[in-house]
Amino acid sequence: MKYKINITLWSKKSGYGGDGGHRFRPKSILAGYLKGAILLTLIVFLVAAARQAQALAPIRIAAIFSQTGIAATHNAPLLAMTELAVEEINARGGLLGRQFELIKLDNKSTPIGATMAAKEAVEMDVAAVVGAHWSSHSLAMAPVLQAAGIPMISPGSTNPDVTLVGNYIFRACFLDSFQGRAMARFAIDDMKARSAVVLRNIDEAYSIMLADYFLKDFQANGGEILADLEYRGDAINFTEGISRIKKLAPDIVYLPGYTRDSGLLIKQARSMGLDAAFLGGDAWDEIEKYAGDAIDGSYQSAPWHPEVPYRRSRDLQKLYRQKFGIQINNMSAPLAYDAVNLLAEAIKNCGSVDRAKIRDALAAIRNFEGATGAISFDDNGDPKNKKVFIIRFQNGVRVFHKAILP
Repeated sequence: MKYKINITLWSKKSGYGGDGGHRFRPKSILAGYLKGAILLTLIVFLVAAARQAQALAPIRIAAIFSQTGIAATHNAPLLAMTELAVEEINARGGLLGRQFELIKLDNKSTPIGATMAAKEAVEMDVAAVVGAHWSSHSLAMAPVLQAAGIPMISPGSTNPDVTLVGNYIFRACFLDSFQGRAMARFAIDDMKARSAVVLRNIDEAYSIMLADYFLKDFQANGGEILADLEYRGDAINFTEGISRIKKLAPDIVYLPGYTRDSGLLIKQARSMGLDAAFLGGDAWDEIEKYAGDAIDGSYQSAPWHPEVPYRRSRDLQKLYRQKFGIQINNMSAPLAYDAVNLLAEAIKNCGSVDRAKIRDALAAIRNFEGATGAISFDDNGDPKNKKVFIIRFQNGVRVFHKAILP
């Protein structure tokens, strides 16, 4: 038996039932389906293209340092080291199939400038921030970045309060609470000092806090503080304070200032006949530019020295010579190299540029091999068990003296 099946495509000219009422239009429906399918395909294509573009877009990292103002010279080596670390990562192919894009923002050497730079980083929707170097600048930046949920890692801000701002704030360096204690005990145990004058820069949170820690520990271990003196960070004449120190005749002078102010003060002190040994902190980077040979015989606590026994330190020194043709002469700069690579490690481990995931991955880092030593973070975002290296200035050279464990 044969059956004949008639299939009719209805159009505007055909109807159903000849009643002139609602018309059934299969051709129109089919066309609608086709249009919908094309539209859906287009949407899927656009979404895929957008995702691919996002995957290939660079990972934006902000570097907030002092490019102008009083701290610019002191910050420049850390910014250069940050750039070097990013170049090295990109030369290896980047991360997650994407390159790093380093956005350099100037904090203008002031807390207000640091706050504005942090707000700019938020507006630019960066994945993370490296910086600042000076503690007063980091203390200004940290609340802004914490509120925005942007991970921040400071290479060299040693003030303990920096990471207490919140759980998105980290650092690569030791804390002043340890640095000050280490130098006080070195003065008493190794230098046999029994009297000291403390001379602090009252314009910088770093200097104020570090002086406090040294003073308390020096006294607690039997030392006598003959005077606790102050000076302004932009000062160029220190005659009054130096004259007073000469009369007190201390065994040592603890000067936890920055490169420029400490260097100028030491140079003037030697010209005035003050022969007491000067001791300083990790901010004495390239101090000989200002102190000249007057710095000889002084000591500083530092986070790094070319002789530290770390494989990645040797690799960095080789890379630095290839790039710049000179040796690393800034003891804090390798911290910036470590800070960038800690961020890279976190991004690699979490497989994402989601800022919350980066933060969690940073907090989970254990025994990261850095140029300044192995790094594991504690609950506050501070590295555990980082050594302090005591350096002596001798004949214009920074001589490795000893390492002090926490």
